[in-house]
Amino acid sequence: MSAHFSRDYAVRYWRSKGAPAEKLIMGIPTYGRSFTLSSKTGISVPVSGPGLPVPFTQKAGLLAYSEICTFTPGATTERIVEQEVPYSYEGNQWAGYDDEQSIITKDQYLKNNKLGGAMIWAVDLDDFAGLFCNQKKPYPLIGTVKAKLSSGN
Repeated sequence: MSAHFSRDYAVRYWRSKGAPAEKLIMGIPTYGRSFTLSSKTGISVPVSGPGLPVPFTQKAGLLAYSEICTFTPGATTERIVEQEVPYSYEGNQWAGYDDEQSIITKDQYLKNNKLGGAMIWAVDLDDFAGLFCNQKKPYPLIGTVKAKLSSGN
Protein backbone atom coordinates (compact mmCIF):
# COMPACT_ATOMS: atom_id res chain seq x y z
CA MET A 1 0.00 0.00 0.00
CA SER A 2 1.39 3.36 -0.98
CA ALA A 3 2.35 5.76 1.80
CA HIS A 4 0.69 8.47 -0.31
CA PHE A 5 -2.74 7.18 0.66
CA SER A 6 -2.65 8.14 4.32
CA ARG A 7 -3.91 11.01 6.44
CA ASP A 8 -0.37 11.62 7.69
CA TYR A 9 0.98 12.06 4.16
CA ALA A 10 -1.85 14.47 3.29
CA VAL A 11 -1.38 16.55 6.45
CA ARG A 12 2.41 16.69 6.03
CA TYR A 13 1.98 17.66 2.36
CA TRP A 14 -0.37 20.57 3.13
CA ARG A 15 1.80 21.69 6.04
CA SER A 16 4.89 21.66 3.75
CA LYS A 17 2.99 23.96 1.36
CA GLY A 18 2.38 26.46 4.17
CA ALA A 19 -1.08 25.49 5.43
CA PRO A 20 -1.36 26.12 9.17
CA ALA A 21 -2.41 23.02 11.14
CA GLU A 22 -5.40 24.83 12.65
CA LYS A 23 -6.80 25.40 9.14
CA LEU A 24 -6.73 21.69 8.25
CA ILE A 25 -9.95 19.77 8.91
CA MET A 26 -10.05 15.97 9.20
CA GLY A 27 -12.78 14.41 7.06
CA ILE A 28 -14.68 11.57 8.71
CA PRO A 29 -17.12 9.61 6.56
CA THR A 30 -20.18 7.77 7.85
CA TYR A 31 -20.30 5.74 4.65
CA GLY A 32 -18.21 3.20 2.84
CA ARG A 33 -17.23 2.62 -0.75
CA SER A 34 -17.77 -0.77 -2.33
CA PHE A 35 -16.45 -2.52 -5.40
CA THR A 36 -17.12 -5.70 -7.33
CA LEU A 37 -13.88 -7.66 -7.46
CA SER A 38 -12.68 -9.25 -10.69
CA SER A 39 -11.00 -12.25 -9.10
CA LYS A 40 -9.05 -12.37 -5.85
CA THR A 41 -9.81 -10.52 -2.60
CA GLY A 42 -7.76 -8.01 -0.65
CA ILE A 43 -6.50 -4.50 -1.34
CA SER A 44 -5.02 -3.24 -4.60
CA VAL A 45 -6.72 -6.02 -6.56
CA PRO A 46 -8.54 -5.70 -9.91
CA VAL A 47 -12.19 -4.64 -9.84
CA SER A 48 -14.87 -4.86 -12.50
CA GLY A 49 -16.86 -1.88 -11.21
CA PRO A 50 -18.64 -0.42 -8.21
CA GLY A 51 -20.27 -2.63 -5.61
CA LEU A 52 -23.88 -3.69 -6.02
CA PRO A 53 -26.57 -1.16 -5.05
CA VAL A 54 -28.05 -1.68 -1.59
CA PRO A 55 -31.55 -0.85 -0.25
CA PHE A 56 -31.00 2.47 1.58
CA THR A 57 -28.53 4.38 -0.56
CA GLN A 58 -29.63 2.60 -3.77
CA LYS A 59 -26.39 3.69 -5.41
CA ALA A 60 -23.78 1.31 -6.76
CA GLY A 61 -20.55 1.60 -4.80
CA LEU A 62 -21.97 3.49 -1.80
CA LEU A 63 -22.92 1.98 1.57
CA ALA A 64 -24.37 3.85 4.54
CA TYR A 65 -22.80 2.75 7.85
CA SER A 66 -26.03 0.92 8.74
CA GLU A 67 -25.67 -1.06 5.49
CA ILE A 68 -22.05 -1.84 6.30
CA CYS A 69 -23.26 -3.29 9.59
CA THR A 70 -25.60 -5.65 7.75
CA PHE A 71 -22.84 -6.64 5.29
CA THR A 72 -20.01 -7.38 7.75
CA PRO A 73 -21.50 -10.26 9.81
CA GLY A 74 -21.18 -12.69 6.88
CA ALA A 75 -18.03 -11.11 5.48
CA THR A 76 -14.32 -11.39 6.24
CA THR A 77 -13.04 -8.20 7.86
CA GLU A 78 -9.42 -7.08 7.88
CA ARG A 79 -7.60 -3.80 8.44
CA ILE A 80 -5.36 -1.75 6.16
CA VAL A 81 -2.45 -1.33 8.54
CA GLU A 82 -1.01 1.86 7.05
CA GLN A 83 -4.37 3.64 7.05
CA GLU A 84 -5.72 2.02 10.24
CA VAL A 85 -9.12 1.40 8.64
CA PRO A 86 -11.19 -1.74 8.09
CA TYR A 87 -12.36 -3.37 4.91
CA SER A 88 -14.67 -6.34 4.46
CA TYR A 89 -15.31 -8.73 1.60
CA GLU A 90 -17.71 -11.53 0.83
CA GLY A 91 -17.74 -13.29 -2.51
CA ASN A 92 -16.91 -10.68 -5.10
CA GLN A 93 -18.14 -7.71 -3.01
CA TRP A 94 -15.57 -5.54 -1.20
CA ALA A 95 -16.22 -2.54 1.08
CA GLY A 96 -13.85 -0.05 2.70
CA TYR A 97 -15.13 2.18 5.50
CA ASP A 98 -14.46 3.72 8.90
CA ASP A 99 -15.59 2.18 12.18
CA GLU A 100 -15.44 3.40 15.77
CA GLN A 101 -11.86 2.18 16.19
CA SER A 102 -10.59 4.00 13.07
CA ILE A 103 -12.45 7.16 14.09
CA ILE A 104 -10.81 7.07 17.53
CA THR A 105 -7.44 6.84 15.75
CA LYS A 106 -8.33 9.78 13.47
CA ASP A 107 -9.54 11.88 16.39
CA GLN A 108 -6.31 11.22 18.30
CA TYR A 109 -4.25 12.12 15.21
CA LEU A 110 -6.28 15.31 14.84
CA LYS A 111 -5.58 16.28 18.47
CA ASN A 112 -1.90 15.26 18.41
CA ASN A 113 -1.30 17.39 15.31
CA LYS A 114 -3.43 20.31 16.51
CA LEU A 115 -5.65 20.25 13.43
CA GLY A 116 -8.62 22.62 13.18
CA GLY A 117 -11.36 20.05 13.71
CA ALA A 118 -13.41 17.37 12.04
CA MET A 119 -15.95 17.37 9.23
CA ILE A 120 -18.52 14.58 9.03
CA TRP A 121 -20.15 13.45 5.80
CA ALA A 122 -23.04 12.77 6.15
CA VAL A 123 -25.32 12.71 9.20
CA ASP A 124 -27.99 10.59 7.52
CA LEU A 125 -25.52 7.86 6.54
CA ASP A 126 -24.63 6.90 10.13
CA ASP A 127 -26.82 4.29 11.89
CA PHE A 128 -29.18 7.10 12.93
CA ALA A 129 -31.67 4.81 14.68
CA GLY A 130 -29.03 2.64 16.34
CA LEU A 131 -30.76 -0.52 15.09
CA PHE A 132 -28.50 -1.98 12.40
CA CYS A 133 -25.14 -2.10 14.13
CA ASN A 134 -26.32 -3.81 17.34
CA GLN A 135 -24.88 -0.97 19.39
CA LYS A 136 -28.25 0.11 20.78
CA LYS A 137 -27.30 3.75 20.44
CA PRO A 138 -28.12 6.16 17.64
CA TYR A 139 -25.33 7.67 15.55
CA PRO A 140 -22.46 5.42 16.73
CA LEU A 141 -19.85 7.02 14.46
CA ILE A 142 -20.88 10.63 15.01
CA GLY A 143 -21.23 9.90 18.75
CA THR A 144 -17.65 8.59 18.79
CA VAL A 145 -16.39 11.75 17.10
CA LYS A 146 -18.28 13.93 19.60
CA ALA A 147 -17.09 11.95 22.62
CA LYS A 148 -13.44 11.89 21.57
CA LEU A 149 -13.23 15.52 20.49
CA SER A 150 -14.95 16.78 23.63
CA SER A 151 -12.71 14.73 25.93
CA GLY A 152 -9.31 15.93 27.03
CA ASN A 153 -7.58 12.74 25.83
